[in-house]
Amino acid sequence: MVRVHGDSMWPTLKDGQVVNATSDVEPIVGDIAVVSHPLKKAILIKRIKLISHDEIFIEGDNPDPLGSEDSHNFGPVSASSIIAIIRHEYPL
Repeated sequence: MVRVHGDSMWPTLKDGQVVNATSDVEPIVGDIAVVSHPLKKAILIKRIKLISHDEIFIEGDNPDPLGSEDSHNFGPVSASSIIAIIRHEYPL
């Protein structure tokens, strides 16, 4: 179980919402990933937009360009930074 903090995944996920996440699946484009922030001690919940080799481009669903800190700010993240995947309930 993961609790959403913030509005970067709005309207798909809302601040305070609790969702199921699993760590035993292979990530695919369109999944929502729980990821370690590459620059801070923080956890992010973002949509996987692109997988290239061992790098993943992640992006918030919020249409406001300032509504999400994601790969637009810090570039792709390592696939090893994925903690869990939120799938099926929240398709792209």
